[in-house]
Amino acid sequence: MTAFHCRDCGRKEAHLSRKRSIFERLVLPVFLLRPVRCAHCFRRQYIPVFWEISGRVQHPDPPKPPRQMAA
Repeated sequence: MTAFHCRDCGRKEAHLSRKRSIFERLVLPVFLLRPVRCAHCFRRQYIPVFWEISGRVQHPDPPKPPRQMAA
């Protein structure tokens, strides 16, 4: 198994990209490919379905200020 490696910037972080066209919905699966987007330079490319991608990093929600009591 191989991991994703961006052809543009060389980084390894990526996430799945939305399938845009009929070509991507019907033809890519026949060739075992899927669209991904680099998390740093945002270049979109097709990679084999069995390659690992690091996924999108979820940042925690910022802390909420305390609620004030009604007078």
